Amino acid sequence: MMLRAILISLALSSPAFAGALQADGTSGKLEFSGTQAGAKFTGAFGKFRVKLDFDPANPAQGSLDVTIETGSVNTLDAERDEVLRSPDFFWVEKYPEATYHAARFERDGNSWRVPGELAVRGAKKPVPVVFTLTPAAGGSAMKGSASLKRLAFGLGQGDWASTEWVGDDVEIRFDLKLTPVR
Repeated sequence: MMLRAILISLALSSPAFAGALQADGTSGKLEFSGTQAGAKFTGAFGKFRVKLDFDPANPAQGSLDVTIETGSVNTLDAERDEVLRSPDFFWVEKYPEATYHAARFERDGNSWRVPGELAVRGAKKPVPVVFTLTPAAGGSAMKGSASLKRLAFGLGQGDWASTEWVGDDVEIRFDLKLTPVR
């Protein structure tokens, strides 16, 4: 276990991680899960952009910026996707994008934690993200997660504001291949 920690520490301090890296919907996945009628469901966003400017030797500096096209939501259920795009949830006509911004990185064991802010549907709230960054061919692999309460962002209006049919807890997961910004 100690050897693994040393190897991770060496890998994270390598110059391969210093500087600006990017990803989008073609180079990874951004998924979420929730509950509907007591059953878990998973969805994903097909269109998003990620920019990570990060140097493990100076974690208090740098930034993580994510822009998500809310209309690209896909849960493999056309009726649910239509409701998610409607004014009751993402309201994609008025709020076509959700954004995430963080400007400080903190060590969290073998991972990194960023206490950033998520802006969805006009609401901006703190949402911490925990992630790992490992070397990968041509860049870095970034894998992580976050949790949020959908109602804090106004995701669920009218009858959907109740948690009777749709749970409040949403889990977010991502698995990205980041490449240097050119």
